[in-house]
Amino acid sequence: MNVKELRKNMMLAKKSDPEKSTILGMLLDAAQKLAKTDGNREVKEKDILAAAKRELKMAHQSQDAGIDVGKTIQLLEVFIPQTKSGAETQTIVDALVAELPEKNPQLMGKVMGSLKQQYGEELDMGMASQMVKSALT
Repeated sequence: MNVKELRKNMMLAKKSDPEKSTILGMLLDAAQKLAKTDGNREVKEKDILAAAKRELKMAHQSQDAGIDVGKTIQLLEVFIPQTKSGAETQTIVDALVAELPEKNPQLMGKVMGSLKQQYGEELDMGMASQMVKSALT
């Protein structure tokens, strides 16, 4: 979602769903701050994604502390692409490792770079890293 769509959704929700409007406004503000600290540039989709991830993490922490976060988590999750399951990630890692000339832990950086380039936000890189390490040893 781009900034224009985010603002539009925020304004549409202002009267019918004030909580949603507030959450979207908070997300837009966080994305604008990220863009400003990164060279005072226009907000891009990557800023919205980064802000949504950060805000979602804080909402989960608040929820774990017993604070009612309303529908904050549900709304923020819409902005974050779904990652592949553990089984799907393992299949991808196994296929990449099978293409290597040898299983060598020194090739971990190469494999992780390929995963990041090919799959980006689709994979949980922490989980993938553990799988690559295991597959290369």
